[in-house]
Amino acid sequence: MDATQNTIRKAVSRDDRPMITARNFRAAPSVSGGRHWVRQDPYATAFFNALSAVFPHGETFMIRSLVPWVERVPQPLRGEVEAFIEQEAGHSREHVAMNKALIGAGYDIAPLDRKIRAFVSVFEGASDTIKLTATMCIEHFTAIIAAELLKNPAHLSGVDDEMLELWLWHAVEEVEHKGVAFDVWNHATAQWSSPRRYMLRSFFMLAVTTSFFINRTLGQIELLRQDGVGFLKALKNVMKAGFGKGGIGRNVLRPWAEFFRPGYHPWDHDDRHLLAKGEADLATIKANRAGYRKRSTAPVAAPARQAA
Repeated sequence: MDATQNTIRKAVSRDDRPMITARNFRAAPSVSGGRHWVRQDPYATAFFNALSAVFPHGETFMIRSLVPWVERVPQPLRGEVEAFIEQEAGHSREHVAMNKALIGAGYDIAPLDRKIRAFVSVFEGASDTIKLTATMCIEHFTAIIAAELLKNPAHLSGVDDEMLELWLWHAVEEVEHKGVAFDVWNHATAQWSSPRRYMLRSFFMLAVTTSFFINRTLGQIELLRQDGVGFLKALKNVMKAGFGKGGIGRNVLRPWAEFFRPGYHPWDHDDRHLLAKGEADLATIKANRAGYRKRSTAPVAAPARQAA
């Protein structure tokens, strides 16, 4: 095991975890979902477009699942829950804007929207603890995918700065708050026996995984169908893009499986170096934009008058 892996596997104490901060981010007005905005690759793009299509309703569900617990948990967790809610509200808002751009590019995302609404409807009438359990499992997915995006820039290589900034910002905040729902769940189930807690979270992770894999795959295939790609070809290439060498799905298999380890906590993985990298990448994008604006707004020198 190399030094990097040792660092990643070192658990982070509560006092050393990053502060959860909702950044004042707004996507650039020029950001566009486009049709194939990831290197003009329809299969790589379909993954991100399918995620964005379901983010607003998915994140709204998670916000509503955490709201009842704000007054039930002690500080400092209460403040972290409030920051989590603020961050997720921002994510929902910005992906609504991206989804409008996808619709403007000619996609019909209504079939994907129906899938996430159907998933959320399963929990209507469920207890606060059950909704929280589902949110904890969904958050595990978003966190490991976000960490993978920050770790491996190749996934978003060749993407315009405006779109890259949106996804990096989202990824940084997902990693930053990756332990919040888990900590709230631990508090909510503190009086339960260890076997009961383990069985519930394991069952829900398997159920959420099944739903996530099937529905996000079908979502990608639906978008590719609208690109004129047949079902079997789309399925083959979606699997290749996701689970072939270097694919996001393949790379997150191990961190996904670690959820099932007894005693697991999201901050068993020290991802602070990824947060620092993401923040640095975002700062570079902002600096590049500022430099461009400075050059573009600089007065143009008048041409020298030729001698008579």
